[in-house]
Amino acid sequence: MKLYTSIVAAAAALALSACATTGRISTDFDEAQNFSEYQSFAWAGESPMVVLGARSVPPTVQADVAQAIKADLIGKGYRFTENLQEADFAVSFTIGTRDGTRITQTPDYFWQDRVRWTWGNSYWPRLPSMTPPLRTEVREYTEGTLAVDVFDVSRRTPVWHGAGERNLTRSELRGETNTAAADVVLILAKFPPS
Repeated sequence: MKLYTSIVAAAAALALSACATTGRISTDFDEAQNFSEYQSFAWAGESPMVVLGARSVPPTVQADVAQAIKADLIGKGYRFTENLQEADFAVSFTIGTRDGTRITQTPDYFWQDRVRWTWGNSYWPRLPSMTPPLRTEVREYTEGTLAVDVFDVSRRTPVWHGAGERNLTRSELRGETNTAAADVVLILAKFPPS
């Protein structure tokens, strides 16, 4: 019995952890660009971050994302330079949020006759063809987006775009937790394109 309980608990933990990290990652790039020529990068401007949406982004998040991008690209063998004119490509990133509401209606078969529940009455006194009442659930959520853009310095054109979108947790919205560095690694996994 203990083995069965521990297997069920492990399966539930895996399912919950998979739900916590779900998100959508998308990338796009200029197929005419030869990415193998790139050796150095710089920030696209003095402030490489652009903020979209009504929520403010804590300065710690900006610093963490910038550091994660820099560390990931250096780990791939690119050299960072402060001077944009000396770089082969420039990097910027965008952080944004969007609030949404999800409304779900499901048939409420179990509670349809709760008023008539008394001793001696049948459990399902209505005919099966009758439509059960609907239960409505309203859930509000905030979707966060992190996009990383790469520009060719000599051509002054965008050559690569990667973006990740997922629902943010309450602790992330309050600034208590920050998973931006992990999100950057997932987005930059497909840079340079092969």
